Amino acid sequence: MDKKEIPIMFCFDNNYVIPAAVAFYSLLENASKEYYYKMYVLHTDISEENQQKLKENISKFSYCSELIFINMKNKFEDLWETISTKGHFSKEVMYKVLVASIFPMYDKIIVSDVDVVFLNDISESYFMIEPEEPYYLAGVKMIGKMQYYLEQLSNKFTKEEIEKLNGFCGGYIVFNLKRLREDKMEEKFIKCFETEGYRINQMEQDILNLCCYGKTKRMPLKYLACSYMWDKYKNENDKETDSVYSKKEIDEAMNNTVQLHYATSIKPWKNVDCTKGEEWFKYLAKTNYLNEYLKTLPNKIVLPQERIEQLNNENKKNIYNEILEKVKKESSIKFKINKKFGKNILFRFMKYCIKNPLFLFKKDFYKKIKSKIMKRIKKQDFSLVVFDDVFPSVYSPFRYEEYMEYFENINSVYVFSTGTSLKALNEQRTLEDVILEFEEKYPKLKGRVFTLNAENVEKLKYIKNKIAIVTFLQNLINPIYNNLELFEKYQIPFIFTLYPGGGFKLNDNESDEKLEKICKSKFFKKVIVTQKNTYEYLLKKNICNVEKMEFIYGVVTPKRILENCENEKKYYKKNKEVLDICFVAHKYSKNGIDKGYDLFIDVAKTLAKQHDDIRFHVIGGFDENEIDVTDIKGKIKFYGILTSEKLKELYKKMDIILSPNRPFVLSKGSFDGFPTGSCTEAMANGVTLICTDELNLNVKFKSGKDLIIVRPEVDDIIEQINKLYDNPKRICKISSNGRRKTRKIYSKNKQIKPRVKLIKRIAKECYKY
Repeated sequence: MDKKEIPIMFCFDNNYVIPAAVAFYSLLENASKEYYYKMYVLHTDISEENQQKLKENISKFSYCSELIFINMKNKFEDLWETISTKGHFSKEVMYKVLVASIFPMYDKIIVSDVDVVFLNDISESYFMIEPEEPYYLAGVKMIGKMQYYLEQLSNKFTKEEIEKLNGFCGGYIVFNLKRLREDKMEEKFIKCFETEGYRINQMEQDILNLCCYGKTKRMPLKYLACSYMWDKYKNENDKETDSVYSKKEIDEAMNNTVQLHYATSIKPWKNVDCTKGEEWFKYLAKTNYLNEYLKTLPNKIVLPQERIEQLNNENKKNIYNEILEKVKKESSIKFKINKKFGKNILFRFMKYCIKNPLFLFKKDFYKKIKSKIMKRIKKQDFSLVVFDDVFPSVYSPFRYEEYMEYFENINSVYVFSTGTSLKALNEQRTLEDVILEFEEKYPKLKGRVFTLNAENVEKLKYIKNKIAIVTFLQNLINPIYNNLELFEKYQIPFIFTLYPGGGFKLNDNESDEKLEKICKSKFFKKVIVTQKNTYEYLLKKNICNVEKMEFIYGVVTPKRILENCENEKKYYKKNKEVLDICFVAHKYSKNGIDKGYDLFIDVAKTLAKQHDDIRFHVIGGFDENEIDVTDIKGKIKFYGILTSEKLKELYKKMDIILSPNRPFVLSKGSFDGFPTGSCTEAMANGVTLICTDELNLNVKFKSGKDLIIVRPEVDDIIEQINKLYDNPKRICKISSNGRRKTRKIYSKNKQIKPRVKLIKRIAKECYKY
């Protein structure tokens, strides 16, 4: 892995999943992307469902982060029972004392609580302590305004012990694991738990302070700014009179907070009136747990205890008058009502406000929450109808991913499929069998996918406010069926994606005529173009005007392809002694000349004579009989067609993928997108790409940095491979850059979200809802 890794450990149980989602999301959104954040969760009861959902929550940051769950299997259960004051803590916090043995692969690690929200980058804190230093950890000392807490410990601890307990706060620590292991501190921590557990208050924080006293390093206050600071420092004088921190340090912490810690029992997810709770809600709205939280919101609205007592002590008349004045003063709705009816309405309003009093005092908060709710539940008054020739087959992964995302993001989705291209994907089953398997896997989607035939077409009459979407030119007009005529007959506005291939050719009369006919249809709304030359071609030929085109570079790529474990990747001269070069493509022509298979074999034969430690791998519809490979027998291996899962395993040991494809060879005007789907998948899995780009389609990648572009000539290809052979570290560098760029370009944010947004915009324009 090229990026420097920053490991971070969290400990929590299933009850803290929503706070954890906010903590993880805010940490990564604000973190420097120069580093790779490996986040570990130590737990005993977090469900598989929540584990997966937490991973999905931060999937947009997969290029720079990884989330790993470690089940501790109730370790410390017996010690937990001996703790006298558990308060709002869970036993998971005790796992912090085991950190040195749990992570023997690291010399240091960040440990953070999850009742927090991160507002700035954490990376600098990781470098504030080094393994060779004499310190066990780096932490943040408690503010002076909270020192009174220590006075309450005098009945349990000596003055010397209280001084030790005043070392640092436990919500954010950078541990020096190397030093902890050398001094066998874990044994001391466990012994301290056993002997002192009956009197400690702050759980692992007290244990660590008692055992690590004198060997802790202070970090700036901004790395653990507790929410109560905004209550304690209400004016400049409060800051100037703090006994621990200077006004400058306090201002920096409050104005440039890195970790905002809700350190008391009052948490924003329990009490929406929590100090600085608005920061937490800002990030909650970005997570995939917002809806789940909003369902329980009415039970979360609690007024501070002193206000509740005040309300309880007032008589009904005072409460009535107070509410009446509030209504008159703050209500944005002026209404005239008679006294009897008015008293009834106000009595009901009064009861509601007593149960939900925050409504009166933080009206703006409710406006914001209402806005969020309405955006989530607002009815989408249209139906998306997909027309395809292979779905729901998984053998076209980019289409499968795209259409499944539509099911996820649009309320009403239907698919009409012909199945005419299933055999081309090596799918031997009938479309009916493929649909049946799909419905068994996704029972909630039963009745949403139909075979496109005369009987099922009639169903279109009963689908209201339809918007159609189609992938490939051939799925609109072909010799077997004509979906364009269908759209015009049923008056269905449509969008289509014009990928290379699928009936689209450059300077081909038949292809041009179809495109012109489609773009002239009054029901045509948008064409999504994925390559630079496609965009330029449609404009140059006056086939489509710019207002009707949407340029979304690349292709929809399954999440499972983009998400991979970089630590398992093997590289030449780093953790293996053989340079592995692969070729991945379907066979469409003799000798695979359109994909450059003939060039690959010529390159292999030359390199095999030059080097004994290079091996060649062929994946796709080619075997040893396609082109004679007798000269390199024993150095080349054929795999046939592999699934994405098997490819993923194979790519872990591949160094280079060679793709010397040529345009206009398969047929006049035909060309591949840049890079091909096979190359995209390989790059996402850390394989260095060497490819051709004869049509200058590249607009996102930098040759020599993210990949290497060559001419479709044996000598040029061999020259570039030999340069990598002589400098293996460059393979790792390009691999890392290519993986990172691929994850960004083909992420959900770059591919799916623009498509969903476009569909909704067109639907709104068409049906004015």
